[in-house]
Amino acid sequence: MLVSSITRFDSHNSLKNSYSQPNNSHAFGGEHDLSMLNKMDKKFSLDLLTNKLLYKMAYLQEKVSAKHANKLNVLA
Repeated sequence: MLVSSITRFDSHNSLKNSYSQPNNSHAFGGEHDLSMLNKMDKKFSLDLLTNKLLYKMAYLQEKVSAKHANKLNVLA
C-alpha cells in the first residue's frame, strides 16, 4: 500500500513537472526561439549557392578547355 502510494505520487509529480516545462526546452540544444536553426538554415543556403556557383564555373572551364584542345588538335 505504501509503495503504491509513493509510486503514484512520484508519477503524478513527474507528470506535473513535464507539463510545467516549455515544449521545446530540450530541443536543439536548449534553443527556445529556434535562432540556432535559423542561423544554420542561412549558412547552408549560402553554402548551396556557393557550391552551385563553383560547379557552374568548373563546368564552363572544362567546356572552354575542351574547345581549346580541339583547336590545338586541328592545328597540329
